[in-house]
Amino acid sequence: MGRRKVRLELITNDSVRKTTFRKRKGGLLKKASELKTLCGVDTCAIIYTANDAEPHVWPSPEDAQRVLERFQSLPSKKQGKHMLNHEDYRPKDVSMLELKLENGIKRNQDLEMELLLLDHLSGKNVVDLIKDDEMKMLYQSVDDKIRDLTLQMANLKASEVEEDAHSTAPAN
Repeated sequence: MGRRKVRLELITNDSVRKTTFRKRKGGLLKKASELKTLCGVDTCAIIYTANDAEPHVWPSPEDAQRVLERFQSLPSKKQGKHMLNHEDYRPKDVSMLELKLENGIKRNQDLEMELLLLDHLSGKNVVDLIKDDEMKMLYQSVDDKIRDLTLQMANLKASEVEEDAHSTAPAN
């Protein structure tokens, strides 16, 4: 069974928040370790908590220092190349979701037009029941189908001609 989506907001119960933090910190450190082992890359994690004066550093403060120095030695353009903060991530996330929404709407419209076309072909009188803009979309859908079929027929004929040319070519 799938998990439900977690609402991202501060957990108000202190003991639940601390338990969740401990578990998620462990999961984050495990992922960093797996990334280092499986991909052979340098990784480090620095986690600050409100209660502790010192941060938790993984794998060790020396290794983290080495990774950070290596990162800071890069030119600033390279440092920021793949860096995202939440202000940068949100617009990209929103634009990606808008694109998915547009694609979903287009797909739904195409499926609705296919259903209308199938209803019409099965003898139902759908022409009197749909609006003008739906009629235009239906005509466009039919035109698209005709164009697709014409292309498929042309491709089939071309492949048949090619096969005939190969089969009638004299053998050496």
